[in-house]
Amino acid sequence: MTRFILLSTLAAAVGLLGVTAFGSGAAHAVTVCTYTDNGTTRSLDADCETETTIIIPDGMTLDGNGNSITAVDPGAGHFVGAIVTNGGTVAHVTRLVVNTSDLANVCDASGNRLRGIMFEGASGSITQNTVEDIHQGPSGCQEGNAIEVRNAPFDGTHPNTQNVEIAHNVVQDWQKSGIVCNGDVDCRIHHNVVSESFTQENLAPNSVQLGFGATGIVELNHIAGKQWLGASNFVATAILIFSADGVTIQRNNIGGNSDVGVYLFGEDAFVDNNRIFDGGPDGPHGDYGLFDFGATNVVTNNKIRGFDDPSNVDGQVVISGGPADPNPVCFGTSSDCGQAAAP
Repeated sequence: MTRFILLSTLAAAVGLLGVTAFGSGAAHAVTVCTYTDNGTTRSLDADCETETTIIIPDGMTLDGNGNSITAVDPGAGHFVGAIVTNGGTVAHVTRLVVNTSDLANVCDASGNRLRGIMFEGASGSITQNTVEDIHQGPSGCQEGNAIEVRNAPFDGTHPNTQNVEIAHNVVQDWQKSGIVCNGDVDCRIHHNVVSESFTQENLAPNSVQLGFGATGIVELNHIAGKQWLGASNFVATAILIFSADGVTIQRNNIGGNSDVGVYLFGEDAFVDNNRIFDGGPDGPHGDYGLFDFGATNVVTNNKIRGFDDPSNVDGQVVISGGPADPNPVCFGTSSDCGQAAAP
């Protein structure tokens, strides 16, 4: 068993689990995270802060032991990228609290977008974590995904599919997406609690998204729906399937106040026995329980309550609902209004 003290100025040089310097200037203060190394597991000894990304070496498990890693802005510039990410093709994260503190509201693109835990081009697991406050205050920036799994290409082909289990996590107060899987990935998303977005007044958020060729299973989760309160004709969703085929969605509890509970824009999905409930005042962009824009999806035995438009698929169990929305804005044609988190 080996104990490590990793400083922000040392991690890049020694290739250990820690943070690296970035930008044109050095970090304004030393941030210390200490870890205990036992075989392929590195355990976080105590709460710490970081100004740059924590990198998990290939094949390692980062065990938080219930401790937290908090992202903060450096003295020069602002925090960019993921708070925790993989450094190889296999990684695991468990029992970790990941959050932020007073980040600057600056929009970034591509790899610099804010994420909590991100796996890119890696298989593994993200389990028993709390990922919270992944936001930049009242921001409309299209970033701030609490948990993100991604792997190129993003065109629906599958040359090198990565498999990731995302389970038993609590995800709350995020910005754009709670849990998102994009590209050539197969995600098993189960037994998670995903709360509402922190900034749904400023963008169209999605609690759970599989997009751009991703596949997987979404089951046994508690998911709070979202609303988009802005002027443009987007919608916010609890579960968004966007250009993704072969997804299974079953036995989830969806609550909150959604523009759309489950939005299907893909093929060969199986959507069965979900509770899709809605409560609270409706926003300006509709109130739809389950909408299917595919031709080969199987949608059965879902219980829908509280939506003005429960579903465009026959055979669902509508427990209660209101009159149809006289101006459905986006629906009936395509994916034009589901604002997916970019790959």
